[in-house]
Amino acid sequence: MMPDVNPPNPIVFVHGLFGSFAAPETFDVLAPASCSAPDLDGYGASAERHGITVAGQVATLRAHIVSHHPGQRVHLVGHSIGAVYAFAVADAVPDLVASVTAVEGNFTLADAFWSRSIAALDEEHARKVINERLSDPVAFLAGDGIPPTDHHLAQATAALAYQPWRTIWESAIAIVDATSSPGYLAMVRRVFDRTKVFLLAGERSAGGWHVPEWARQAATASATVEGAGHMMMLEHPESVGRALGRLVQRQAALEGDVRTSR
Repeated sequence: MMPDVNPPNPIVFVHGLFGSFAAPETFDVLAPASCSAPDLDGYGASAERHGITVAGQVATLRAHIVSHHPGQRVHLVGHSIGAVYAFAVADAVPDLVASVTAVEGNFTLADAFWSRSIAALDEEHARKVINERLSDPVAFLAGDGIPPTDHHLAQATAALAYQPWRTIWESAIAIVDATSSPGYLAMVRRVFDRTKVFLLAGERSAGGWHVPEWARQAATASATVEGAGHMMMLEHPESVGRALGRLVQRQAALEGDVRTSR
């Protein structure tokens, strides 16, 4: 469970290319902290929204923080491309952010292999390639080394249905444009300089995460979820919650606001 913090900072989960990152099992482990996982533009309740940009997602996240957690600084937890949005929010409105956790988040184009491949496609080919991915939960799980149990298949099916093909295509284009910019890593460095940043990886996928050495050295702390791959929140949601809880407790201890531990 979370440490007894006065008051506990809310935790806002920023999903990646597929799925919502809103696992009740993770939220339960992190109680009593308030957890939320907003639908980004083009996803879930906003699935019909087109013209996706990094700036637009930052505006959506900022509006969510202000409306759902007024007057509070939040811990942003960004998975995969969601970390790009989380870093951008922390850079734009640092007063709203207590920390950023990059869950195998994109630092360079090396972490956006599939995004690069589909961003380069025209609309017709992108629709075909992405819909093939969205219609095959077994292959989706196999690509991350997750066994196709009934539970995992249900979770994968829900994650793949969470967004239409166009959202994937437009998001990939936006992320490739952002992370290929010379100013992207400069922005990320600014966040590291003034905000506590944590790194969280899956045991199976950590070796393929291209974290710059300066970021590893500058991170407040790092953790690994044992027995998990890139889609760790689908595979081991409770373990993700426990790992995040320990990282947030580290944050609270550094700020001297932990009253007692459980």
